[in-house]
Amino acid sequence: MANGIATDGTRPRIAQHTLAFDWSGSAQNIESTFHQLSPYIGKTKSSMAASLVSQFSHRGDLVYDPFSGSGTIALEAWLAGRRVVANDLSPYANLLTQAKLFPYRSLEDVLKEIESVDVESAGVRGEVDLRKLPTWVRQFFHSETLRDVVSWTGVLNRRRLWFLLSCLLGILHHQRPGFLSFPSSHTIPYLRLKKFPRSEFPELYEYRSVRDRLEAKVKRAFRRVPNLDFSVSRACFSESADSLALPEPVDAIVTSPPYMRQLDYGRDNRLRLWFLGSSDWRALDELVSPGEDAFLDLMRRCFVKWRTILKPSHFCVLVIGDACSRIDKRNLPEVVSRIATEEVGGYSLVCEHTEAIPNERRVRRGLIGSASETIVVLRNTSARSLS
Repeated sequence: MANGIATDGTRPRIAQHTLAFDWSGSAQNIESTFHQLSPYIGKTKSSMAASLVSQFSHRGDLVYDPFSGSGTIALEAWLAGRRVVANDLSPYANLLTQAKLFPYRSLEDVLKEIESVDVESAGVRGEVDLRKLPTWVRQFFHSETLRDVVSWTGVLNRRRLWFLLSCLLGILHHQRPGFLSFPSSHTIPYLRLKKFPRSEFPELYEYRSVRDRLEAKVKRAFRRVPNLDFSVSRACFSESADSLALPEPVDAIVTSPPYMRQLDYGRDNRLRLWFLGSSDWRALDELVSPGEDAFLDLMRRCFVKWRTILKPSHFCVLVIGDACSRIDKRNLPEVVSRIATEEVGGYSLVCEHTEAIPNERRVRRGLIGSASETIVVLRNTSARSLS
């Protein structure tokens, strides 16, 4: 038995002690820099994702992430030689996952693409009417910088250049010179004008061109990229996780569901979402950051669906932030596990592991939110699956 999985390919029951917790320490300086295309709240740690993929699937297996977020699990699955299906309803999450699963083959290729986009965006720049843009968007940028950003994102969207668009959104707002906005936070868009007053930091309020900053960003993205097997099949969808139909059964489900409005994926990504054409972040949050009742209902429907697409005796691995359920006062991972094993049925609980989320991994550091996360490993005991 290797990594808790028999060498003959069967998936036996895994004892608690066989789950390897080999992801301690920061992954920032060792992970692929594709993981760092653009900020994303609530990201799964890349070393944890790699470990879970390794332990609960084999090379060549089909790994499914129905709540892909920034694409961390999907990318690690591809890097490990697994076939990948990813899915997320958020346009921003879907963009990042697409970018990581379908990158350029070389830095030279992407730099050549930038040159082409620069020419096309210059041709449409004069058509941008800033008066039609929302005031809250305009307040983040020098007017001519904003004109550039709008023309560039328009071209990138039309040409479906998701990798470049992800990199552009990754430099959309911050106070550093390599970014495009007036002084603001990096992950969640809010201006920091009091901390960086224009009278003291005039250089932070000057025009900033897109091309040179995007080229620098792309070079950083390609700084640490392992060998990629582009022959491995990859797919990315943007549908509800409880209804997405797949053409074949999957060997493993590894995912981190958007638990109980602990994070507001719409609100906290609202500026980037606006440039993707999604202006109603409140409506999006109802879908991708559901409250407790909606979240638990979603998980019930997902377990019913997943039981039919996950191969019998194979694993469903969930990374869930710890929070107390107001309904039955139990911890959320326990509630989710009970829904799978008792309410829906067809699953057995294999093991659980809980560990603290370091403060440096949290977007709202020092504030209320999930201080720990639990890995829940379930096994599909149902004989019903896609043929």
